[in-house]
Amino acid sequence: MNKKKFLDFFIRFITGLIYVGLIVFSIEKGEKTFRIVMMILSFFCLLEFLLILKTNIILIKITSLFFLFPILIDFFTEKGFVLYIIFFIPYSIIFLFIQLLSKKYSHRDKIIQVNHLIFGLVYVIMPFYLASYIYAIVHHGKQLILGVFILIWTNDSLSYLIGRKWGKRKIAISISPNKSIEGIVGGLFFCIMLGFLLYEIWGKKYWFILSFTIPIFSIVGDLVESTIKRSFNVKNSGTFFPGHGGFLDRLDSFIFVIPIIATVVISIIYIL
Repeated sequence: MNKKKFLDFFIRFITGLIYVGLIVFSIEKGEKTFRIVMMILSFFCLLEFLLILKTNIILIKITSLFFLFPILIDFFTEKGFVLYIIFFIPYSIIFLFIQLLSKKYSHRDKIIQVNHLIFGLVYVIMPFYLASYIYAIVHHGKQLILGVFILIWTNDSLSYLIGRKWGKRKIAISISPNKSIEGIVGGLFFCIMLGFLLYEIWGKKYWFILSFTIPIFSIVGDLVESTIKRSFNVKNSGTFFPGHGGFLDRLDSFIFVIPIIATVVISIIYIL
């Protein structure tokens, strides 16, 4: 391994370690800390998403105001999760109102930007709300969230390393040229092995199912985000994590996996 490749790997390792440490710390620290970290991450992910889609800069500033203000209040008070719901509704209305009254864009462009907002709120923001909900409401929610993150990280890391070393058969060259069948199979295998370990630790049979489904939906989430970036000729969503890209690049698997987990968990609680 030459010096450049070693340096790239080292930077990727260090930034990844910092990110993992932050998430684990927030989970172990408690509900409030985890919620605030999730909201901060959702804020940065949405900003990157709107910038990729070339959204009006005024609307992006409004986004900053309506997301940072409740985070600040939550930090100094004990208002809880409902605080973000209260700000979420007027933010959406004001965003739509300003966009529709804008004279700078045609009616078609206005509708496109409104669609960007709606898609961004559903695709980017909702998973972080759901993760906070699972942590706070679901029995053993803390363990569930931690285990989900561990499985996602295991799949991302092992599929990347195995694919880089032995990957030959690509699955979607036009979308994500580095993804290979070998890498996907390798990540899935190690996640299934990890599922047995999580079952031994926490004694929940659903880890067998999650260890199989999470890697699959993680790959789908990665491909969805890659498709969005390719559509707007963007390589990375940002530069905050050297070697990884931006917040959206680092959390694309999580964003796609959490709604699936929430659907299953909520169904078990309220339907079955």
